[in-house]
Amino acid sequence: MKTRNLLAAAVAALFLFSVAHAQQKQPAPPPAQSSKKSPEKPKRQRVVTDLSGFDLLEPKKLKRQTMVVGATRGLPRPVALAPRLGKVYAADPVFAWSYEGKAHEFLFVLWNDAKEEVFRAQVTGSSYRYPSEAPSLQSGKTYFWTVEAVSALLGASPSAPVGFLVVSPEQHKEIEQALARAGSGNSYEASRARARVFTDHRLWYDALAAYADLIAHHPGRAELYEERGTIYAQLEATQALADADFIRAEELQPGGKTP
Repeated sequence: MKTRNLLAAAVAALFLFSVAHAQQKQPAPPPAQSSKKSPEKPKRQRVVTDLSGFDLLEPKKLKRQTMVVGATRGLPRPVALAPRLGKVYAADPVFAWSYEGKAHEFLFVLWNDAKEEVFRAQVTGSSYRYPSEAPSLQSGKTYFWTVEAVSALLGASPSAPVGFLVVSPEQHKEIEQALARAGSGNSYEASRARARVFTDHRLWYDALAAYADLIAHHPGRAELYEERGTIYAQLEATQALADADFIRAEELQPGGKTP
């Protein structure tokens, strides 16, 4: 019952935060485009395992919110590579986004469910690990984050806000126990088993951070790209990343075409 109450509060907070955020900035409409369209390349088809649950908001429940958040158009804006409402276990989650513009500097802002700013930092690149010197993330609390390109010339808008719910103390203990059963140490099998624990508990930020570390240490393991690609494939915003991982996995298979 307590978990349901936390989720209900998080859903309500995300909706209110998104509405308020969408009303703050509305970029100018995009310039008129030519009616002549270039031929589109056929999309790559692939059947992947359904890992529903990374986004705590089901699409049907989020239809109205999505329309509000996605109403802005025009100049480039970052896109959060994360669920609209995910879960977090670690104290230092890694936030990632994509951006079609030329900027390399971004302003990262974290908010609480009362729309109060908790932390901000100017960062370089398209990902950012929450630092230890920042305010601690509180168990059972919901937070939201946005990023904005740092460039007065672009006149860019911040990304649509996405949220995450920090797991409760009870859930934290359950995950800790599962990680202990997966094994300790830095062996490949133990590290992979821990990444699977994060996946099984649908912890988007934690699972991707675990696979990123595994791939950094074992770049030639096809199964790691396959498993991370399956996670990426669960969200529309990360489909391109999923395709890239699946292609790399195929290249690393025996007989695969490795560049």
